[in-house]
Amino acid sequence: MKPIIVDNKDIKMAIQSGHSYIQVGNRKFLLMEVEEVNEGDCYNVTDPEEEKQLRLALEGDNPVLSEEEINKMLGN
Repeated sequence: MKPIIVDNKDIKMAIQSGHSYIQVGNRKFLLMEVEEVNEGDCYNVTDPEEEKQLRLALEGDNPVLSEEEINKMLGN
């Protein structure tokens, strides 16, 4: 995964505000800090609470991703 570098002050403040989600248009995005992203386009979630929040977001109303794609993103 290639990161998107954010330099805009307002966007940085929104991301660092402590809220779990941001909304862009009609879409909501879960914010979480990842420790490591490997070359296989997946990342390892080491905090059980973060994994719980991620699973809730991904398994919720998310018709774009299949269960297999979700598991692949989580490295399962």
